[in-house]
Amino acid sequence: MYESGNLSLLHLSTTRWPANAIACHPTLPLAAIGTGAYDGGWSYEGELLLLNLTTGVTMSLLEHPREVRRIVWRDSQTLDMVLAIPCDEDEERFGTTSLACSIRRDDWDHATEKMLRMPYGETPVPDEPRTDPASAAAVIEKFCDDRGLRWVVRRGVWAVDSLPDGRIVAALEGVRLECWSPTIEEPLWQLPVDGVGCQVKVLPDERTALALTQTPPRFESRRWTLDPSVLAEIDIDKGAVKTLRELQFPAVVVSRSDGRWAIRDTEHNTRVGAGRAFVCSSTDVDPAAIELGRYDLFNHFFDVRYAPDLLFLQGRKDESWRGKWVVSVDAQDGSIRRLFPLEWDKSRNGHLFGGCGAYLTGQSGPALVHTGQVHDRAGLLRGNAFVVRRAYPTGELQWVFKADHQATALDADGDFVYVAFNSGELVILRAEDGSVQDRQHLQVDGHPVVPLSMVRLSDGRLAVGTLDGRILVCAVTASPNVGDNGE
Repeated sequence: MYESGNLSLLHLSTTRWPANAIACHPTLPLAAIGTGAYDGGWSYEGELLLLNLTTGVTMSLLEHPREVRRIVWRDSQTLDMVLAIPCDEDEERFGTTSLACSIRRDDWDHATEKMLRMPYGETPVPDEPRTDPASAAAVIEKFCDDRGLRWVVRRGVWAVDSLPDGRIVAALEGVRLECWSPTIEEPLWQLPVDGVGCQVKVLPDERTALALTQTPPRFESRRWTLDPSVLAEIDIDKGAVKTLRELQFPAVVVSRSDGRWAIRDTEHNTRVGAGRAFVCSSTDVDPAAIELGRYDLFNHFFDVRYAPDLLFLQGRKDESWRGKWVVSVDAQDGSIRRLFPLEWDKSRNGHLFGGCGAYLTGQSGPALVHTGQVHDRAGLLRGNAFVVRRAYPTGELQWVFKADHQATALDADGDFVYVAFNSGELVILRAEDGSVQDRQHLQVDGHPVVPLSMVRLSDGRLAVGTLDGRILVCAVTASPNVGDNGE
């Protein structure tokens, strides 16, 4: 909230879920805020917040988490809302994912936490039509053309990697792979694709890159459908596709430092074989399948740079989302070796999600530094995101850095660990003890940006791919004794 005139900040409130709607009370200094989103797998979670515009105090009014899509004050006592259904199974019963209700009270100025209890008297209403991105893009293109401006659509740089000569390769929405020189403002070459460039890995020969693409999920017959992924081997110097593998399933790529790589089936349904991995090379025609168990939607991917082994997360046979272990797969015979549990605190026995990481060596010996989250049904709680250093291959805890937001990318060198978060923050930690050396929020021309990917360059620089399609080259410095320590 800002004061008019000089726009000085008066109050700042954070939310666990994205904000969908805001409605100011017609007579009282109150604002109702609807938040929430579909979690991608089952539930539509969120909150109805009531913000006191005078004190800055916020109350969460719903007894149970629920996505709030629309809110309107009909009068000083009546709040009209559209809520999402609680979970997927309700869609078949209601024929929609949107339910309307009205709540009438005369005590909005004395709100208390969780004061609104079910039932809310909800009635089904049609879902709002989805925004067509192509239509929005056409409007912007015409606006720019009328003014003699050039506008190029760029969104979501999901992966970046680097070459010793300073070139940067990137995968993003609508682009399988593109290559940039540090001295030229246009890409050296670009390979457009009907889909999203999700991963890129430069192989040790430094002339070939693996690029994985995925078409966006489609909602058909009341369920989400995900098409198979496509993996390309690309000649970096020529900007040409050498080989193209049209897979039979959606996938992620895992690699190790010597260039061996594997494809993991990421379908999380009950199909026989879902979750298998296949260790591949450029000459493999029919690689053998490795039974790793079912893949999970949120808490499975384990993307570790510079790893000496092919590393995966593997859950229990009966409930694959529980009891995650870090495992390695032998590239020769496909055997699986269990290394250590993802959860290092036996007393907590938490439900941990995996994340990105890097393999390190140094004074304390070989280690993995990786990110993740402790799952909680109320959304990501404060301090439940983390960066952790574990001895390799035994998994003993060496240090933990706690965070409030999900890490999106991590890279490291012999001295420092660089971590980007979806809050827009970049944090530099000492590799040996996890102490904070520097932290800052990324901005371009004074505007915040959200980092999605990152790679360390030479000479104290990072390349950062952002949600709005930028590739930033950032100079970083690490000064001792700045900030907090790891725990």
